[in-house]
Amino acid sequence: MEKFRSFDGVELSYHDPGGKGEPVILLHGFATSSRIDWAETGVYGALSRKDRRGIMLDARGHGESAKPHDSYSYCNRAMARDVNALAELLGLTAYDVMGCSMGAKVAIEAALMCPGIRRLVLVGLDVYERGWQYNEAERLARVKNMLSRRSGKGDAFRLLAERYGGDRRAYAARLEGAALPEFTRDDLGSIRIPVLVVNGKNDVLDASEAASYFPDGRGAALGGDYRTVLGCGEFHELALSFLDER
Repeated sequence: MEKFRSFDGVELSYHDPGGKGEPVILLHGFATSSRIDWAETGVYGALSRKDRRGIMLDARGHGESAKPHDSYSYCNRAMARDVNALAELLGLTAYDVMGCSMGAKVAIEAALMCPGIRRLVLVGLDVYERGWQYNEAERLARVKNMLSRRSGKGDAFRLLAERYGGDRRAYAARLEGAALPEFTRDDLGSIRIPVLVVNGKNDVLDASEAASYFPDGRGAALGGDYRTVLGCGEFHELALSFLDER
């Protein structure tokens, strides 16, 4: 993967095949990486076969990117600003964004901040939280759990970090530093570009409900949870069809 320094000097890793294909920036989920969410699931390959320019970005704290342990490095929508920094580096003036779970939220933040985004594909989208309020005590508990020495215990975030062997101190800093909620109902209502939400039928939030927050949103529910969705050929076809609409 290639390297670049983002807006605040943090070194990030990305992969860009180049070429003349329509660009789509891919944003993976929490405690995973581009390789896990996009390459191993076949999403990147499906885009390539359709001559799409799939640009994979490892989020700060994840994959092959630098892993700051201070919470400040994750404040002020830093990951969305990384998307804008990458687009500027590559000279992209019009591009699509596909995000999974955490990456779906970052994609929304990017759409609120960055010029040039044409369409969003959001997988495994949930909103914080019921009534658009986030339980601060729960967030601090997740930070503590991520740093605990007790292996095999705790919430899904901790178990995912152990499964893929990520940097738990960096993940804890992300949980502590990212302001929640990331956006409000009014924020989503201000996003006027087409948005496709694809959730698993076992996910917390119904895809149609999630899509209803966007003026030009549509939802689709596939079997399993959002991680199952990523490796599903039906999702690949659905996403490509949506991105090809112009």
